[in-house]
Amino acid sequence: MSVPIISQVRKYVEGFCAVLAGVGFFLFIGEALLSVTSIIGRNVIDYGVPGDYELVQLITAVAIAMCLPYCEFKRGHVFVDFFTLWASDKLKRILDAFAALILAVVAFLIAWRTYVGMFEIRDYAETTMVLNVPVWWAYIALPICFSLLGIAALFNFHLECTKRNS
Repeated sequence: MSVPIISQVRKYVEGFCAVLAGVGFFLFIGEALLSVTSIIGRNVIDYGVPGDYELVQLITAVAIAMCLPYCEFKRGHVFVDFFTLWASDKLKRILDAFAALILAVVAFLIAWRTYVGMFEIRDYAETTMVLNVPVWWAYIALPICFSLLGIAALFNFHLECTKRNS
């Protein structure tokens, strides 16, 4: 019996999302090392890393966006099931499918707007205050990450819609 094409595609997309999450993890590690270096420098030699705040802002935005698609694939988001404790499994699946569909729509909307915003920020030549790093550089990864988040949410929507009663 052959594996359905959607399962094969899901496996590859999930693998790509895992790689992105790994890159995001290393960005967080680099950000932490940057902060520690700057704090130690300010306290020991009275000189911190120039532009550390702006670098942390840019890196945080990118790193978080890189982790979101994998988190959605693994259903790692916070669920508040207080209101659905009484619900049947079928109703919970319907609500989960609806939530995944809404997340997909919002993720694609954010991907589109960050894509448009990236070019607007580039056209305005906006840079960070201390290092003069072009702000649009941080936006390059965001449309890709939010598009992958939308795709992951669509895969989870499909999964909820095709589940059988357990």
